[in-house]
Amino acid sequence: MKKSIIFTGLLITSLCLASHVFAQDSASNVKQQLKDKLYNLRTYQAKFTQTVTDSEGAVLQEAQGKIVMSQPNKLYWELLEPNESILLADGDTLWNIDSFMEQVVAYDQNSAIENNPLILLTDPYSKKWQDYNVAIAAEQFIIEPISANGSIEVLRLFFKGDKLLGLETRDTQQQTSRLTFSDIQQNKDILQSMFSFSLPMGYELDDQRNP
Repeated sequence: MKKSIIFTGLLITSLCLASHVFAQDSASNVKQQLKDKLYNLRTYQAKFTQTVTDSEGAVLQEAQGKIVMSQPNKLYWELLEPNESILLADGDTLWNIDSFMEQVVAYDQNSAIENNPLILLTDPYSKKWQDYNVAIAAEQFIIEPISANGSIEVLRLFFKGDKLLGLETRDTQQQTSRLTFSDIQQNKDILQSMFSFSLPMGYELDDQRNP
């Protein structure tokens, strides 16, 4: 249950802040501002702390981990003990690696993130931009789906200049997941082998990809 909360919170699950005074930029200009920032974020790696809360603000889960992203569409997401697990997106397949269960679940990446605004982080050229509205408040970008088909209702990205400091999601169950990044490295060389998957010895593979 804990891992499910965390997975939903990132890929895999945003607190609706009190401020409603948005800049008067047109919607298209705001969206372009964010696309420009993400376009210049070719690679990203950081440590993170994550806090998941319910609709009443009660803490459901706290965790620490590591995130690595590379354009286009590549992600390495690792939760540290005691919630140890790895989420790996190689551009085609999303691999959910559970070391406790010694199991790997494989999903078609496009289908798994079909209605998830987090896809925008690793693909500024994605056609999915047309499916989201983008607003801005100070250095926060607020991304909301136009249709309510996905599990995430709101995604907030927190910047300082061009540096991504954190993100926050609110899902359809009104659970909020807040990630705060540290030891941030942007546009540094990343070994692409980090996004390559091989089944660990002794692990069971549950292949959920379309045949």
